[in-house]
Amino acid sequence: MDFEYDIFISYAKPEENETSTDWTLKFCDFLSLIVQRLYDKKPTILLHDDLRTRKNLLGESSQYIFSKTAVFVIVLSPEYVKSKEYLDELEEIYNAVVALNESLQIRRHRILKVFTMPMPPEEQPSFLKNELSYNFFEINRYNKKPVTYNLDGKDGPDQRFWSKVVDLAYDISNIMAHLDPVTAESESAERKPGIFLAETTFDQVENRDMLKRELQHLGFHILPLIPVPEEAEKAKLAIEDYLKQSMISIHLLGGWYGEFLKNSKYSLIDFQIKTVKDFISDKNNKTKPDQVIWIPSDLKATDQRQVLYLKRLKRDESQHKTEIFEAPFEVFKTALNVKLDEIINPSLTTIADKNKLYVIYEKTGPEKIGEYLDIIRSKGYDLIESQTDNNEFYSLSEHINNLLMADAVLIYKGNSTMEWLNSKIRDLVKTPGYGKSKPFRAIEIISQQKTADKSLLFLKNVPVNWDEDINKNVINHFLEQLDKK
Repeated sequence: MDFEYDIFISYAKPEENETSTDWTLKFCDFLSLIVQRLYDKKPTILLHDDLRTRKNLLGESSQYIFSKTAVFVIVLSPEYVKSKEYLDELEEIYNAVVALNESLQIRRHRILKVFTMPMPPEEQPSFLKNELSYNFFEINRYNKKPVTYNLDGKDGPDQRFWSKVVDLAYDISNIMAHLDPVTAESESAERKPGIFLAETTFDQVENRDMLKRELQHLGFHILPLIPVPEEAEKAKLAIEDYLKQSMISIHLLGGWYGEFLKNSKYSLIDFQIKTVKDFISDKNNKTKPDQVIWIPSDLKATDQRQVLYLKRLKRDESQHKTEIFEAPFEVFKTALNVKLDEIINPSLTTIADKNKLYVIYEKTGPEKIGEYLDIIRSKGYDLIESQTDNNEFYSLSEHINNLLMADAVLIYKGNSTMEWLNSKIRDLVKTPGYGKSKPFRAIEIISQQKTADKSLLFLKNVPVNWDEDINKNVINHFLEQLDKK
């Protein structure tokens, strides 16, 4: 459909709140500038004040103008929503969009909400609750008070404002492209799978926005489009619907546990991870997205609830199709790209061969275990190592694939933690669930401390050897046992 106006920017009358209006008018100028740079031709942008002029001088009705407009950007602030006249106009916009979407069968958000300050759902116009939103404010990390992005700095708006307004401009551009039938059909054919990028606490919002931009640039469809509901049962249903459309869920954890969901004993952050875990475990769900959780390597949790939650999460990290990355953000993004490539271009898993030995150790271990690997090779064993010089990011999928290929396992703990050792033991127990048809011939664990983890009880049919230190006698004894089987 050909629209007379590309974008209509709506805001309340200037006299109602001079401070808000001054910010809004500058916002309109900056948004117009960015949108024009994204278009091959200059877009037609109609401001709220232009609407009044056209109504007064040309006698055009609001309904007529709205029916000829493609995208609506509406500015919402605590002051603006007090104006009944403004709310009436927003409802006119909403009704016009709904009517046109239904008549032309348009399935695309065309109303974009700009928030200058936080607004709880109950304070927002109810008819706009399911529209896309963009927060042009930050939460102070120390006093947790919201602050609208400053547009009057010495060098103009700061980078956070520009990043957010670019996000908005790109989404407007994508909506306009979708409204063009030819472009929409081409985009649909090229679109990559969906990704559920979970909501996060305020201290990780910038990282989430940055990751979202990069994933969108790669062509992925990012969910959710609108915030997850704040009530537990509605949130569960919404998340499960997103997971059915996604190949992976990504969770960025920060220093705060977050506020509890309504009718739940979990925060939204905890609830999202738990819902994904339950969804993956449910045998009735045909879709089984992978789950990736990032914890900053330098994270200092300021909330005691978050300290306890992170401990529990790390302890239970060895879950099917779930990986936890504890690393700097840039390192995590690189590892995530590897993970996404693995999912899109999966490698074939081979059946376990006899004398294929999987040696598991951390990067701190090679100098101690390295001299014994040649002994194992000399005995005719095909080694699979958990660490190699050219493999910086060792993913869970590679680890599981190695477990499926191996018919025996050697775990060298070295200076690694008992938590690390216990997670590897739990992986061994879970291999039947990963698709391993035959049990391991034997397992050797070299650790100065024995585990108190009860997982070993489930390896009843597998010989498990424990040794306190690694030496030639230990290795030779283990290999001799394997030769007899």
